[in-house]
This record gives sequence, structure tokens and C-alpha cells, in this order.
Amino acid sequence: MKKYFKSKRKLRKNVKIYLYILILIPMLIYMHNNNFLKQLFYKSAHKYVENNIFQSNTSFKSGITSAVFNVDSDKKSLEIKNNVEHKVNDEMFTVKEEKNNNPIVYLYNTHEGEKYRKMEGTDFTPSIKIATRYLKEKFENSGINTIVETRSIIDVLNENNWSYGSSYRVSRSFLENTVLENPSIKYIFDIHRDSGTHEYTTLCVNQKCYAKILFLIGLENPYYMENQKYAETLSKNLNEKVEGISKGILQKKGPKVNGVYNEDFSNRTMLIELGGENNTIDEVYNTIDVLSEVLTNYIKEEISNG
Repeated sequence: MKKYFKSKRKLRKNVKIYLYILILIPMLIYMHNNNFLKQLFYKSAHKYVENNIFQSNTSFKSGITSAVFNVDSDKKSLEIKNNVEHKVNDEMFTVKEEKNNNPIVYLYNTHEGEKYRKMEGTDFTPSIKIATRYLKEKFENSGINTIVETRSIIDVLNENNWSYGSSYRVSRSFLENTVLENPSIKYIFDIHRDSGTHEYTTLCVNQKCYAKILFLIGLENPYYMENQKYAETLSKNLNEKVEGISKGILQKKGPKVNGVYNEDFSNRTMLIELGGENNTIDEVYNTIDVLSEVLTNYIKEEISNG
């Protein structure tokens, strides 16, 4: 009798599984062909990931809260630490924003999908957003209140069916909105990544390698002369710290380029390129250590002089 009931329960369980499969397969096919349902599914999955934040007590590269990468040589596992969100199959990390009192720096990434070299021994490819987070932490550690953009430009492009060329249109709206809500902001940096061979984008001095910096000036904005002087000063100060770390200034204008790069917003709005796609994230961090010091000194000196 017991055997009979066990087999009956097993039969019911198998029938349920087959029914689920029969219902699930048509639903998946229908969802795949239905853009609305597909987007709804993605948003639900995204929400789930957002509510599962990895936390620990280990700090970033210089002892501050952010993402730490720890590759175990045996397990080759990637650990994400310190109040950081890791979106599966998406190299974007979001550090929870804290309330800023009178922030003076705003950091954002018009081309947020730009990436660096894949981390050795892992499947993880760091993005420009991670570098920007580190720059923010360096500023904060030096007493420079900073806001880093958390909204996704790619999401806005997709929602509006806009092309990649409209990225500056979206970042401009983010910029204007942020400064409107935080009028104390004066220094604005759009952080990008350059392209080229590793030799072209890298400087090695005293057994330490850096991702080279490049300043980009759009000549089709009313502040380009002031932006040019601003970039020249920063480039000079960087090379005084580490000779050759700055590649200088690239000027752009014409029908096939943007020519403005949001630098018409103010005379302290700057586009900075950190290394290239072949640089490691450690090389980028080494550069940010230098860049943050130069920018912090410049900002504090300018503020003290009124």
C-alpha cells in the first residue's frame, strides 16, 4: 500500500513538472517575440539584482568604501566588496550615493560602456564607470565633495530609440539637471577612455605603469579658449608629477565630430580620457592617484584665491 501511494505521489509530481514545461515554453517564445514583455522581464530581473547588494568590510584601493577586486589564485573567483552592486553580465558597478553638502565636483561618463582590459584569471572586464568611482573616492578622501552620475545613458538611448550619437544629448540633460539641483557645483569632468595600442596609452616609470591621460577640447563652443588654458595648466601639472603621463590636448571640430562635448556649459567643464582599451584597471588606478592629486590642488588653490 505504501509503495502504491509513493508511486502515485511521484506520478503527480511528474505530471506537474510536464505541465509547467508545456506552459513555460510557449510563454518564453511569446515573450521573446513581444518587446513589451521582454522589457518587463529585464526590468524585473534588474530590480531583483538591485535588491541584492554585496557588502563587506574591506576597502577600495586606498582604504575607502568602493569596489575591491580580489582574484583567488585557486578558485579564480571575483569578489565584489563594500556596499557595491554587481550587475550580472554587465560590467557596471553602482556605489550607493550619500547625501553631499555643497558638492563642487560632478563626474559623469557620456560613453559609459567604454571598457578596459579583462582582468586576468577572470571573466570580468572593468568599465570606465569603475575608474570614475575611484576618482570620486579620491576626491572625497581629500575633502572635495563630489557627485558621480548614477543614471544610465544607455537606458535613456534605448527607451527613446536614439542612436549612440545622441549620447551627449542625454549626458547634457543629466548635467543640467544635476547642477540645477546642486548649484554649488563648479568643476565638471566627463571621464572617457581613449583607444590605441598598449604602448601608445601607457607610461612605465620606475617599474610602475600608468594609463596616459588626454584632454579633449571641442573648438565649437564659446569657452574653448578658457578650456584650452585650463587643460594646458592641468596637463603641465600632471607632467611635473610624472613626466609623460599626459599626452597633452586634442582639439576637435567639424561636421563629423561633436565639436562641443558639453564644454559650452562652463569654463570649468572638461573631457578627460584615461588610458585605452588595452590598459589594465591597476594602470588606470595609478593614473587616478596622480590625477586626483593634481585636480584637488588646482581646485583648492582656485577656491582659496576666490
